Amino acid sequence: RSAAQEVEAEFGLPVLAVAGLEQLLQRPFVAVPAESVAEVFHLYSEGGARLLQPHEVPIVRASRGEVVEDAIVTVKAPGQPVRHLRVNATPMVGLRGERQGAWAVMTDVTSLVAAARGELNRSLAETVNHNLRTPLTTMLGHAELLIDQQDDFPPQATRSLQALWRAGQRLNDVVTWISEWIDLAYTSGGEGKGADLAEYLDRDVHP
Repeated sequence: RSAAQEVEAEFGLPVLAVAGLEQLLQRPFVAVPAESVAEVFHLYSEGGARLLQPHEVPIVRASRGEVVEDAIVTVKAPGQPVRHLRVNATPMVGLRGERQGAWAVMTDVTSLVAAARGELNRSLAETVNHNLRTPLTTMLGHAELLIDQQDDFPPQATRSLQALWRAGQRLNDVVTWISEWIDLAYTSGGEGKGADLAEYLDRDVHP
């Protein structure tokens, strides 16, 4: 499903829309200043992590002379399902090269994004479990066996073993948080939350 939009370049005001655009943007179409387009129509960066800045909105970029190809925009209207749009936009230029506006074609790619995220989720989960959790579990298991016998070790070896155990436990916490982050960021229940891994880990380290 696609929709087209025209913008008056001089003022950055949307002035024309086809019927499908209102459905894609999940609200009645109205003329707004360029600096308010993202806020009014709830346009976010790919994945929905943050509201687009005015200069990042594809139709605004095109109205200022840029050709925009296959930009992904996330629409997060309150009370509505999250949608992902692929946007191609191009300037409208007069016979003398003067800017006269812009056209944008928006295609709903929500189902494609969901499928891609599902595959990514499975791939990340497999990587975490196979390449991180499995060897980490083995390491902690052997460390626990040694801890049971630490009374027989020299003091320096005991301190090293305890440091190894603490580091392993810390790493185990990080692997658990990464698994939780994958669920939050890529499963259907976390769709559009735009979780940032660094922020998520920092939240758990510094609650």
